[in-house]
Amino acid sequence: MLLLLFVLLAGFSLVTWRLAVIQIKESSRLVGLAARKYQRHIVLPAHRGAIKDLSGEYLAHDEDVREMYTDRTHLREVITVRHQLAAIRGVKAVELREQLSEAETIAAYHEHLAKVLAGILPQSEQEIRSQIDSDKPEIVLAKLVDEETAKQWSDLFKKSHVFGIYMRPTVARRFPAQDRLSLVLGVTDTSNKGRWGVEKLMDAKLTGVAGEQLIERDKSGHELPSYRSQVIDPQNGSDAHLTIDMQLQDNVEAICERAWKAHNARRVVIVVTEPSTGTVLAMAARPHRDLSNPDESTWTNHVIAGAYEPGSIFKVVTLAAALDNRKVTPGEMIDCGNMHFEDPVRKVKLSDDEPLGMQTVKGVLVHSSNIGMYKISKRVGQDMMLDYATRFGFGSPTGIGLVGEDAGYLNTGKWSNTTYSRMPIGYEVNVTPLQMCMAYGAIANGGVLMKPRLIDRIVKPNGDTEIMPPQPVWQVCTAKTAATLRDFLEGVVVEGTGKRAALPDVRIGGKTGTTRRYDPEKKRYIDGTYLTSFVGMAPIDNPKLVCLVMLDDPKAESSAMVRGGRVAAPIFAEVVRETLDHLAIRNERPVKVAAKGGVQ
Repeated sequence: MLLLLFVLLAGFSLVTWRLAVIQIKESSRLVGLAARKYQRHIVLPAHRGAIKDLSGEYLAHDEDVREMYTDRTHLREVITVRHQLAAIRGVKAVELREQLSEAETIAAYHEHLAKVLAGILPQSEQEIRSQIDSDKPEIVLAKLVDEETAKQWSDLFKKSHVFGIYMRPTVARRFPAQDRLSLVLGVTDTSNKGRWGVEKLMDAKLTGVAGEQLIERDKSGHELPSYRSQVIDPQNGSDAHLTIDMQLQDNVEAICERAWKAHNARRVVIVVTEPSTGTVLAMAARPHRDLSNPDESTWTNHVIAGAYEPGSIFKVVTLAAALDNRKVTPGEMIDCGNMHFEDPVRKVKLSDDEPLGMQTVKGVLVHSSNIGMYKISKRVGQDMMLDYATRFGFGSPTGIGLVGEDAGYLNTGKWSNTTYSRMPIGYEVNVTPLQMCMAYGAIANGGVLMKPRLIDRIVKPNGDTEIMPPQPVWQVCTAKTAATLRDFLEGVVVEGTGKRAALPDVRIGGKTGTTRRYDPEKKRYIDGTYLTSFVGMAPIDNPKLVCLVMLDDPKAESSAMVRGGRVAAPIFAEVVRETLDHLAIRNERPVKVAAKGGVQ
């Protein structure tokens, strides 16, 4: 009895010691092993905020989808794999253990998985088998699987005893707008982070916070609901509403498309803004995103990139400097000569399209005299010209915040004689369409330059709304000078080179521009090729919109027909009519439209 008692005490002591080792010393290690085997950390994806237009139309949003992935731990867990393979073959696991080694068991089961998955995936059995056998902790076998398909596959997995291959929730970015406004919206990367466009600009607001959950599975791979840990719900991102209304945007896009094809131009750009707030109402460009070309480096948003020499539409900068500093008065007479002029001091030559003789300062702009503008610029000087060009926003980004915006170019160094004669009339300076549109917005806004406003509001998941207010940059010129320039611009439309921009019931003001096209590869101007543009505002007495139209190298019957007043001005009139109708704006005092004709 004493001997038996001793054996029992020794046995219980040994068991107690082993339990102590397992529960205390090796507890954390064994818990970790069990967790890797049966416990899974599930990420609950948060929805990235949607991008919507001004009225709430979805332009980009997240959609719930599933993805299929491998679990390396489960695929090599021989005991569970043996039970699954035994069920497939209709034998007992004990029998299978006697017939196959552990390596043979895992290999046979992986072969079964490859056959099942090859029936639903666009891959061969060999390709799938190599992924299943991989040493990586997990491999995603299929992405962007819709809910219905995911359910069908899950049912197939259960029926076919598929273990170690699972479906989990994720999200996919969808763009209902398709190619409309695509170069403004941008794209996201594989982790659903913004890469460029509004997606990048508003990434911090759009990005949500993922949730999480721990679940446990039994040896067959089925979840054990009673062991499900507390769920941390995902926090979705906020929605961003653009200032653009897609109804107006679609109309402008259609006009842009027609102009591009009708004139066979290299590019066409149209921008519409609200001058008092800097709000972008519509922006369109051709060519735009090429969905057939995956190389995104070839996609250019020509509204903010691809700076060009603006030509005569830049002359308002020269006049603003001259009027603000009393270098000229509106009614002062300027001798514009007889079409041709040569400065005896600087040895530069300029010409006009017709002999203009003596003109008022207003007449110099109305008839777009290069000679008269050069004589005015001589009174302004280099420092003052650069100062006002900078004030109008040229030479630096507008601040719209989109990736790829071009700052343009201003020659802030020593000027040559040609710079003195060419910059005041829009050569030897590069601008973007958006820069020019904002500059004319300052003239329409009493001389105050506004930062372009593309985001109207941010709406949080709980419904709280954050309005993005207009942001003034600075006072470009005096309100009096701005009013004088608006009067000049109306004269351009009523009696000058911009008659084709006129509308029968709205007072329009604007300026034509025609520039010889410079080829950066050949490093020279190409004869017979031009950039034509028109930029203006309406109604002129209380401007509600500013619109710019630019066509790069449009084609016509003859080069004499390729002028801003002939090509760009009619397109401007069409866009302004569509925009005014959309905004329900009418002029209170209808005016008679001047007869079309004359030099454009």
